[in-house]
Amino acid sequence: MNPEDAASFDRTLELGKEIAAVLSAHDVLGRWMAHHIGDLIIRAESAPEAEADEIRRETATAVLALWNHRATLPIPSPPLDAFEPVLRALDRLSEPQDPWHFYRIFPPGSEPSDDDMVVAPLLRIALDLEETVRGVVREIVVVAAREAADREAKWLRLSEHVEEDEQRAARDAVLELARTLATYTGDTDGQPAAGAEFPKLRATLLRAETQLAEVRRTLEDRLPRRSSESEPSGPM
Repeated sequence: MNPEDAASFDRTLELGKEIAAVLSAHDVLGRWMAHHIGDLIIRAESAPEAEADEIRRETATAVLALWNHRATLPIPSPPLDAFEPVLRALDRLSEPQDPWHFYRIFPPGSEPSDDDMVVAPLLRIALDLEETVRGVVREIVVVAAREAADREAKWLRLSEHVEEDEQRAARDAVLELARTLATYTGDTDGQPAAGAEFPKLRATLLRAETQLAEVRRTLEDRLPRRSSESEPSGPM
């Protein structure tokens, strides 16, 4: 085994030990799987040199098979599971966001035109508010993505050497989408600065609060006028 393969194998053993430790705390199936992986690891670490390559291949194959099926492991929170809801949310936010498409109030092709919004100014207010709310949701989801990465830091570290699979690709997509949503600033290496998302989120919330206050004032100004127009002009 060359040094590169040996280093990769050692990291796979570390991953296997962690998986076994998590499995051993759960049901009969989990304890059996933990015992099987633990036995393979012990054999791999103590095998005579003549037998080492074969048992190491068997052990690595078993550990990676468990890792590739981690979503179905008999444990409450499988590795990298925290990314799944964040991924779904970011996938929704990454869709084309043409005007009126965030809430999908109007059927495709029937969205109000600029002329419509001149005739009915409240539609313009609604469209602006939709954009603001989308920005708030985006910032909150990015914070959730960052928190998911923090919660899964152990598994991210242990699996760095593993060949990319569908779920790892999804996890990478989560982090990449978070970066491309323009929520991080000031880092030349393109990595998010620690805590940088929170000032941006606060600023976005303040803009939303300001706009909502303006919308409320606009509606309050219109409502009394509408009400007075509907009242009788004199005694019957």
